Amino acid sequence: MRLFAAVTKTLPSGSRLRWWRNSLLAAALLSAPCAQAVTDQEVRIALSGGIDLLDPSRTANGPDMAIMSQIYETLLVLDPETGQLKPHLAKSFELKEPTLWEFKLRDDVKFHDGTPFTAQDVKYSLERLLTPNLNSPHYSQITSIAEIIVVDDHTVQIRTKTLDPLLARRMQPIGGSGRVFIVPKHYFETHSNQEVNDKPMGTGPYKLEEWRKGTSLTLVRNPDYWGPMPDVARGRYTFVPENSTRVNALLQGDVDIIQRVPISDVERIEKSDNARIVASMNGLVHTLLLDSRKPPFNDIRVRQAFAASLDINNIVTHLLGKYGRVLGTPLGPNVVQVDKNIQPYRHDRKLAKELMDGKTVELSTYTSDGRYVADRDIYQAINAQLGSTGFKVSPRVMEWGRLIGMMQSRSAGPFYVIGWDFGEGDASKMSSFLKSNSPLSITADPEYDRIADQANAEMDEAKRTALWKQAQKLVHDRYYVAAVWQAASIYGFSNKLQWEALYGDNFDLATVKVVGQ
Repeated sequence: MRLFAAVTKTLPSGSRLRWWRNSLLAAALLSAPCAQAVTDQEVRIALSGGIDLLDPSRTANGPDMAIMSQIYETLLVLDPETGQLKPHLAKSFELKEPTLWEFKLRDDVKFHDGTPFTAQDVKYSLERLLTPNLNSPHYSQITSIAEIIVVDDHTVQIRTKTLDPLLARRMQPIGGSGRVFIVPKHYFETHSNQEVNDKPMGTGPYKLEEWRKGTSLTLVRNPDYWGPMPDVARGRYTFVPENSTRVNALLQGDVDIIQRVPISDVERIEKSDNARIVASMNGLVHTLLLDSRKPPFNDIRVRQAFAASLDINNIVTHLLGKYGRVLGTPLGPNVVQVDKNIQPYRHDRKLAKELMDGKTVELSTYTSDGRYVADRDIYQAINAQLGSTGFKVSPRVMEWGRLIGMMQSRSAGPFYVIGWDFGEGDASKMSSFLKSNSPLSITADPEYDRIADQANAEMDEAKRTALWKQAQKLVHDRYYVAAVWQAASIYGFSNKLQWEALYGDNFDLATVKVVGQ
């Protein structure tokens, strides 16, 4: 009973007993295929950013994830109505001991080449993520794993070094970094990193048909998929960072779906005869990160001056309107442990000038253009405000695929903006950009690392929340993140398609329905 109480305290709101019975101890919750209309419809999607990598072990980039989550799958998924975990490639899962999870796997799943999916693939997928020189963005959130044990072809156990209440949450696809997608051991062991990236192969509802790098990518429905067949037969993705070009393509019928609709074009799309807006306020949480590991931001006074220079509320209100909100801490409002008492930094240009003490700090920086809602405009407004307090910014627009690669190698410059998906609803996502061992981290703070490690191993919900609030206060007091805002996820959709943004920024082609030809 003590184990039951300890684990259920960490679960999301709702009926913990029901969640425990229906998920952790479910013996045979099978995702059986259901009757569904299947069409030969091709859907054309215009993404705001290009594809960088299609290796699920080496990227958490949003556009990459939109493609990979159709090709690769996870052991578990989230129920869109309750937010609770459900079996997927695993048919059941159970916490057998305080540090031992067991997953029973489906026996009717095959990879795209016809090879059966087994426990060996799960073991290989996890061990690959934990290879330090792979530089995986998921690494920092699964370091509690001590051992992966193959019991038989369809049973795998995961032993953790300490208590880890969130291990199962890493086995579902929502939330970006920290996800565990299952890759085929036989294919990855016999092909190079470049080969598995260029020709990805998973168990998912779609296969890669063609990838013209920098231009377009086409997915085709997997005829042997073990689950419900997607309604859409083929998805043709193009990469269109220029906002007006994406909008015009939708309105003219050249594409069926566009990502990142500019605020200024929402009304125009709503008034059109052939398209509409699909939006969710649970969009990406945008963080303005300061690289505190090196000059000039290894000096807290410079970080304070930077934050005080910004009137981020004015910028967000002016550029995002009702589709944006300023946050005090780098967590989504849906996060269980968010500290609502922490307020955004106060704009104080006089204080910023005093802290700068007459010095001029020169900064060479980069931004995307179209990857995020109003990203270039927000970046320009930030630079203008910085220029009035002693910061001299040399700005440069960069293609998103290259920029995210620089972020993952810690070479994206002294400050930059990156958006985070908090769909999993947990504060541990902060470690993706703040824990020392993460490839995306902009800090090397032993105290933050210590608190995060404690929080990750704490099974008591109240104590865990207290630790994450302590971590949020540390981050706020040390000015590692100069500003935080959340922008709604805004899509433009052809009226012949139906889709609901259940998970904010996560676009899932397999859930798109065709309602007209």
